[in-house]
Amino acid sequence: MDRFRDTEVNLPTREDVGNAMDSLGNTVNETREQLSNQLDEFSKQAAVGAGATMGFLDSNNIFARFAFIILVLILFLVILNVGILLLNRFLGPQDNPYLIRGMVDGTSQQVIPQDTNSSNAVPIYRSNNQKEGAEFTWSFWLYISDLGNDTTGEKFQHIFSKGDGYFDETTNIASVNNSPGVYLEPGVNNLHILMDTVDYTDTNNTIVIENVPLNKWFHVAIRLENKVVDAYVNGVISNRIVLNNVVKQNYHDVHISKNGGFNGKLSNLRYYREALTVFEINSIVKNGPNLSVVDVNLNATTNYYSYLSNSWYASKY
Repeated sequence: MDRFRDTEVNLPTREDVGNAMDSLGNTVNETREQLSNQLDEFSKQAAVGAGATMGFLDSNNIFARFAFIILVLILFLVILNVGILLLNRFLGPQDNPYLIRGMVDGTSQQVIPQDTNSSNAVPIYRSNNQKEGAEFTWSFWLYISDLGNDTTGEKFQHIFSKGDGYFDETTNIASVNNSPGVYLEPGVNNLHILMDTVDYTDTNNTIVIENVPLNKWFHVAIRLENKVVDAYVNGVISNRIVLNNVVKQNYHDVHISKNGGFNGKLSNLRYYREALTVFEINSIVKNGPNLSVVDVNLNATTNYYSYLSNSWYASKY
């Protein structure tokens, strides 16, 4: 008992307890302030991140709008070009136009204008010049009923020609431009094809197709390739000439059956801007002449025969 009496117990004073409580309060306040500061910093970073994201999205929207505008412009240009091509295809001049599509009388004089201001113009493009030179093809069907009654023996019967329209009074041959010119020899069933060159003194410019048939349809193709002119009859080459100079092309009108024309019929006169192959020419021959009447002076009830009949000429060439 005495031992316990001698031991002194030190209890905390009120001041010590107050100091401890103050220290604990300070610690709590500091911790709270640190947490608050960290939350504020996180909020600021989040706000900055959100702003950056919106800026990125805004920049993407601008790029998308620009790309959309470019796409619309491209589509517009494509549609515009297609529209122009379609209008040119159906309303503009053709590369391979028909000068006559159907059948006309050989004595019916016509002029096919080349001036596009004319309502009935059929413009012809100039030759499709390849590496080998100029080239084009004229294609037509003929039905010659007789050789006429020229007593002079000098006047050719005019079938068609492309040129200025001035004709020699004696021979009835175009005096300036034949590019080409097709004539029936007086009193003889020979076909003359003239192709003028840049040298007006050049006389090496005529192909003669002898003994063409009478009262029968036959097809003629005049094919130019550089300086070589070939004449095909019913798909078979009949004659050839090699020009001394290049062909003289012109922008003059196409004249048909001038000064009385010829006794017979003309069908499907057509110009091709390129030199047709023999297969393409034979394809035209296979289709035969177009007997649809396009001449008001031609009796539509007259039977000029089908190209499949015995009157169709295909035996000689």
